[in-house]
Amino acid sequence: MTNTLSFQQIETLVNGLSIQNRTMIRLLLIQYFDIPKDEIEYMATDQPDSRFMAGNQPEEKLFTREAVQDISSRIDQYQLFLRQKRERPALQLDCLQQMNKLTDLTIRIAEQLLMEQFGVEEATLQDRKSQAPTILAKQIRRKLDKSFEQEEISEEDYKTQRLLLEYQLLFRKKERLRRRLSSAKQEFQSAGQTPLQDHEIAHIWGIPLGSLAGRKVKALHNFLSDSEKLVQENTQGTVQSSPNRPDYWKEAFVTLRRQPVKRSVVPYDGLERTEDALMEKLRAFASDAMSEEEEAKFWNNIIRIHDTEHSGMWKSQSRAIFALQRLSAILKEFDLSDPAIEEDLLTKIIPPTAQEKLQVPEDEKPLELNEEALGILQKLVGEQDDKRRT
Repeated sequence: MTNTLSFQQIETLVNGLSIQNRTMIRLLLIQYFDIPKDEIEYMATDQPDSRFMAGNQPEEKLFTREAVQDISSRIDQYQLFLRQKRERPALQLDCLQQMNKLTDLTIRIAEQLLMEQFGVEEATLQDRKSQAPTILAKQIRRKLDKSFEQEEISEEDYKTQRLLLEYQLLFRKKERLRRRLSSAKQEFQSAGQTPLQDHEIAHIWGIPLGSLAGRKVKALHNFLSDSEKLVQENTQGTVQSSPNRPDYWKEAFVTLRRQPVKRSVVPYDGLERTEDALMEKLRAFASDAMSEEEEAKFWNNIIRIHDTEHSGMWKSQSRAIFALQRLSAILKEFDLSDPAIEEDLLTKIIPPTAQEKLQVPEDEKPLELNEEALGILQKLVGEQDDKRRT
């Protein structure tokens, strides 16, 4: 299906409708269009008068300030929710695309180092690449460290094997990013083509759901008829000769999905207990300083919608948006030059030293809690968090 409607044309079509029809279309497309004051006042005037429960409504109706404020509040509520529902996967795509670019650059630098500095043949690289999905990274790393500590391999051999392991882990990370990108794209497309539901429009407008259906059908009929006329005028009637009539409602959403995502300002909402702890984890995540298990768990945590039983539908996106906005900013600060990436890789493959083993003296190690004590502590911390959020 060829998209033949631009955003300006859709906006012109909506503005050309009667006030009842354009109010309905703007509500259906509320995440893309703001509701002007005159349409809010029209909805306030159009609400049934509760003093006339039976019989005819008065011919002249006056809206009240309270009715306008209530409608404006509900519009802001639904609009923010739908826009944040689209913003969250958009931020995921932004972060994942940046991480994918960094991973591709790191793979290229790792290949250059292995072939030029460590003398690894291309056939060996291809073999390690094919084995990457099935390797046991933790066991290989422990075996390498143990072999170096017992002086079974030289420092040069250790660095070569560690860089080969990092090379394999980069391909595993690239596959994880590919799956996450695919999921985020699907969610972004779904969020961008979801109109406001009938019961939600009735809630905003303040009219019975039964009287809404006829108005909606009339508004859509007029909008789609005007869309077809406009397209035929622009294409000199070539649309009429097409065997399949275009779906202008779907085409409108195809165009609207291309509009820039409006960024919202959200406060810190308790993710990872403190904002400093969250920022520290985000930097570790962005710099690939987490293990694969920690990385997967943390990613699922920062993109999760419902964090606790007290996260209502209107605040369900804010935690993820806050974390993803900060992650995007951290990724944009990274130095993507070849020397910087090379230095980071060479730092990762430095062999363990005796000084690293003695970072925490035996008598200064913190006491370890057993499973029962950890369970009690976790329950207490959770209860405090729930009380804070209520």
